[in-house]
Amino acid sequence: MQNPIKPQVEASMQAAFELANLSFAQVERITELTLEQAKVNAELAQEQLASALEVKDPTAAIALLKDQLETSAKSLAGFAATAFELGQQFQAETTAFAEGHFDQAHTAANKAINENLKKAPEGSEAAVQAVKAAVDAGNKALAEARKNAKKTAELAQEGIAKLKEHAPKAAKAPVRRKARA
Repeated sequence: MQNPIKPQVEASMQAAFELANLSFAQVERITELTLEQAKVNAELAQEQLASALEVKDPTAAIALLKDQLETSAKSLAGFAATAFELGQQFQAETTAFAEGHFDQAHTAANKAINENLKKAPEGSEAAVQAVKAAVDAGNKALAEARKNAKKTAELAQEGIAKLKEHAPKAAKAPVRRKARA
């Protein structure tokens, strides 16, 4: 392989492996959550069956059915909220990963533009200023877009917190494991 492109290829391969490891870690967390929820469901089914066997009249049966439906709905809502939270965490991890790589590329591009602008021929000062203004405007727009994206993510997290308040009997979130590097 040619020397000039070898570092870029190696960096791309390393980034791909890092992203794959982030994905594998997410699959592990979701699998753990699903297994935990299966255990909760089995315990819930056992409790509900034991309660059903003790029912002696129709009124008690209706009350039991109502209670079981409510308990099942809370458990399912808790599972959904936890799964959504894991998805949000994964999104945050991949966003941080992508932003880190983007920031490196963005910095390198800005540096290359500035270096090339320094080598501009005489008489092109107006064009150089126009390019610098365009680069500055692009950098400001990027910063504003990131700020808005972070605000949107914060609002989504607030929504998750409110959802979890209404779903107290949820499967526990699996222990967070760091992705293997």
